[in-house]
This record gives sequence, C-alpha cells and structure tokens, in this order.
Amino acid sequence: MPKLMHSAAALLATIAAIAALPALAALADDPAPNPPPSTSRFVELSAHDQVRQMGRGVNVIGYDPFWRDGAQGNYKDEHFAKIKAAGFSTVRVVLFTFDALDANSRLDPKWLNRLDWVVATATKHGLNVIVDEHDFDACSKDVAACRPKLKAVWTQLAERYRNEPNTVIFELLNEPHGQFDAKTWNATFPELLQAVRATNPNRNVILGGVQWNSRATLKDLQLPANDRHLIATFHYYDPFTFTHQGASWAEEPIRSSHGVRFGKPAEIAQIEQDFAQVKAWSEASGRPVLLGEFGAYERGTMEDRALWTSTVARTAEKNGFAWAYWQFSSDFVLYDFKTQQFVQPILKALVPETK
Repeated sequence: MPKLMHSAAALLATIAAIAALPALAALADDPAPNPPPSTSRFVELSAHDQVRQMGRGVNVIGYDPFWRDGAQGNYKDEHFAKIKAAGFSTVRVVLFTFDALDANSRLDPKWLNRLDWVVATATKHGLNVIVDEHDFDACSKDVAACRPKLKAVWTQLAERYRNEPNTVIFELLNEPHGQFDAKTWNATFPELLQAVRATNPNRNVILGGVQWNSRATLKDLQLPANDRHLIATFHYYDPFTFTHQGASWAEEPIRSSHGVRFGKPAEIAQIEQDFAQVKAWSEASGRPVLLGEFGAYERGTMEDRALWTSTVARTAEKNGFAWAYWQFSSDFVLYDFKTQQFVQPILKALVPETK
C-alpha cells in the first residue's frame, strides 16, 4: 500500500477508535451478562419453610447509583460475599422499576442486565433474594397510573425469573399508603399476584398491609385462601420519635429533634407487645411473617441504636419472623463504603455471633 494511503487509513482508523470510546465506556459500566437459568431450578417450598430459610437479612442497593445509566455504583461481588460471611442469609433488593419502563411499559434491557447480575451474584454466594418493587410513593399518589405499570412489571419479572431456585422471592409492592387504602389495595394486589402466578404458580410471594406496611393493617389483608405460598410482611420503626430523630424527610418536630434516648423497660416491653400481636395474627391466619424493614437513623446515640436494633431483631426471632435490616448503605448504615467495613455496633446488634 502506498505510504500516503497507509497514512490516510491509519488516520481513519484512529478517528474511528476515538469515536467508539464513549460506547465502549458505556459498555464498561455494565456487568457482563448473567442470564437467568434456561431450565427450571425451582423446587417448591412452603411459605413457612421459606421464612425459616430467609432468616436474617438486609436491604440492599435501592438508592445506590448502581442503577443509573453510566454510573459504576458501589456494589461489587465482594459485598455479597461479605454479607453472607457476616451471618446474613437474605438480601432484599430494593427496585425502582418505573424509571426503567419505556413508553410501552417494557423494562429497559440494560437495567434488566444489572438486575440479572444482582440476582446471580447473591445466589452464587448462597443468599436468598427478595425482589422488592419499591415505587411506593408514585403508586400511593396516583393508583390509576400505577396499577397497569405494576402489572406490566410483574408480568415481565415473573417471566424472566421463573426458572430461578426457590431462594428468589417476589415482593409485590413496598409500603402501600396514601390512595392505597385497604379497599383499593385488596382490589389491586390480586391483579399482580395473578400476573406472577401465570408463570410462577408455587413461588413464594411477599405482601403487606397499607399505611406503610403497618402491623396494624395486617388484619385488613384479604388473602386468597387457596394460595398458601404467601408471606405477610410488616415494617417497624417504633418509637418513631427515636428511630427518625433528625431525619430530613420526617415531619416536624421529629425532623428537628435530637437527643431522644431509648432503653426504658417500658419501651422494650412495648416492642415485645407489638410483636406478640403480629404473632397472634400470624397464628390465627396461618401466614408466616417477614419483618421487612427496621432501623434507627444515625442521629441517635450509637449505644441506644444498637440496643434498639438488637431488641427488635431478637424479638422478631423469638416470634419466628424472618427479618431484613434497613439498610446496608445510604442511611441507617450497616456498611461504610468509604472504609469498606461494617459498622460494628450495628452488625453485632444484628448478628451477635459474627466475627
């Protein structure tokens, strides 16, 4: 090839390489494909056995930049290994799916690829995976717009993960509230359950009552008697004046409060009484229970936060509930990404025997 043509070809090749760099960088931000199993690995498990299998858990990823296009995020393979090694059995994967829907209510393939990686990585490390739909604020503000989106989401997720082992569990919607009163929620969740059951007739599914998954609304759930693969959930942040002191999203005067203590015998007794009421409902209904969220915000003293966390976790276990602490990162922090270390007082409160 003549020298001039060779130089021109080299220049064109260089320009093409430079032009490809943004695309290559975008691809580098995504994990390698981890497609769900092509053949079924599912073995039926009773809801009660599922709760025993879930045991101790932690909420993960939801507010991390992991989900945003072009963002690396903080979560790596090693973090799931650390969660397992610390003594946890379950991760509750917090998903804001609506942002990943296109105009035809189809989930973004790149977003799904990231979720595939989470499910595959957690499963590889021997963790149960709760796939938790977390668009609770959007849904509670506009139920009419929410319902078709939720149905589309669960139709796609259920189909995609139908062959996963029984360690993958679906949670239909976190903390319905606002427009989702008991009547509206009881009319909505059967539609979502039907979408799941079309491809996952025996997979265990988690759902809770309205008013932010309040324990007081479990009694209002109209669960189908013929579906025994259901797990009831509730969230616990009482006393709210202690667990949310100084939280920017709390209402006044809690948002501006500080120095609220915890540990009086009456406060501990109240937790035991509250959980005994949930246990009574569980036994009467024949439905096992997951305590899906609990935590005390960082503005309280570490001593009191650790005591509260330990009290709630041990009381849940005494009553036979699986639990998932809120949360691994972001706030109520269990793990500090800056130091790449667990917050030891909180970890010890959750898993006393951890090393």
